[in-house]
Amino acid sequence: MHLQDSTIPMWVIKAKGETYYVHHVDVDAGVGFSTKETPNNPHTKGSLKFKAKLEIKELENETQVKIY
Repeated sequence: MHLQDSTIPMWVIKAKGETYYVHHVDVDAGVGFSTKETPNNPHTKGSLKFKAKLEIKELENETQVKIY
């Protein structure tokens, strides 16, 4: 949606059934992840699954995420 409306943050994080539109994502070195291709999904063609902890916070009216 960011490409259609620049007021919507670029990144989407899905965690525990909730969807977050995020302005900034920080990932610590050494965090493992896997990829999943979904070519028939009209919303996205792929995703990354991180095997780590997630911290979501609002900072200066922007949603920011840390994966560690």
